[in-house]
Amino acid sequence: MSKIRFTFASLAIAGICGLPTVQAQQTLPGQATDPAQNELLRDQPATQPGQSQNNQRDRYEARRVSTDSRNQQGPTVKEAIVQKLEKANKAEVELANFAMQRTDNQEVKQLAQTIAQDHESCNQKLKQMAGQHHQNGQSHQGQQNRAVNNHQAGQTATSRQQATVPMELCQIAEQACDNALQMTKEMLGNHEGQDFDMAFLGQQCVAHTMMLAELKAIESTGPQELQQVAQEASQKVKQHLDHCKQLAKKLEDDRKNNRS
Repeated sequence: MSKIRFTFASLAIAGICGLPTVQAQQTLPGQATDPAQNELLRDQPATQPGQSQNNQRDRYEARRVSTDSRNQQGPTVKEAIVQKLEKANKAEVELANFAMQRTDNQEVKQLAQTIAQDHESCNQKLKQMAGQHHQNGQSHQGQQNRAVNNHQAGQTATSRQQATVPMELCQIAEQACDNALQMTKEMLGNHEGQDFDMAFLGQQCVAHTMMLAELKAIESTGPQELQQVAQEASQKVKQHLDHCKQLAKKLEDDRKNNRS
């Protein structure tokens, strides 16, 4: 008891004389034992007479939850686009391999092999670019952290760079792609022979038309880092689309000739 009185007496004397206070080694009432919490509490305004220590703890908890929420943000716009393209390419590779196992037509089999190789190659480029982006992001992390502490102009620029896509939206898009792949395989599995070839080529015409439209949009209005990749991919996708159309027409003509 006398030791506590001595501690408070020393603090009072130091305050009156304007001397720096010596931190007591004992934990005073209301003092947090968590170093991180103490640091956050020091940033808060001094407690006014009558103000509860619970208010400071509530503010600490709110800031901690806010920090955890930032750490659980979804991918950036660029990362979300890359993930979507990778998912679509994987689906094309799987469908092409499925077609190679089902068809007896050598031209369809050769086309499916080309589609699988080209889309796999495109995914390799996307993975390389994503790896380079991750390294660049680490090297510029300090600059980005300083930008966050700037005034309105700096904060606006950082917000554009760090814009993210909601995680739930990304999960829905990924699940939709999986569903479409499964439904397409089930549909194609109901056909055999030339009917299968025609169904596969028709599905590929639709799929490559949609993919080409998306790549064109990325090429014109997407992130600058993705525009070159989108342009190269567009050329391959257009070649696949044209080849699918030509081969589908040839098979249709052959069917008509066989009927006549």
